[in-house]
Amino acid sequence: MNLPKILQQKITEFTPQYNELKFDSSEEFLKWLKEKTKTEIFFKDTGQDLIKFHVDEFGEILHTELASLGSIYNGSLLLDDTELLLEGDNISVWVTMFREVSTFKYEVKEVIRY
Repeated sequence: MNLPKILQQKITEFTPQYNELKFDSSEEFLKWLKEKTKTEIFFKDTGQDLIKFHVDEFGEILHTELASLGSIYNGSLLLDDTELLLEGDNISVWVTMFREVSTFKYEVKEVIRY
């Protein structure tokens, strides 16, 4: 995939900040998640397991609401500007684990910004 230079630079400069964090309880994790989440992205449910992303102010995916996919997407980088996301959009993510860009076939249903 041939990415614009601005996205190439964003990827090059990106380092996941939270992957190594450990929490003593689910309450501690949920408090942290609430503090760090600046955008929640909900996907239209077409039978897939992935329904929601929590994203921080810099575009890092904090939590996927699906434990089995968390190891893949948590710590990845949302390439889309969260301020411009609209219902019906498809998002692109720099998947840190695989070092590749993935464009989701699932459409955005709702974006909540904090």
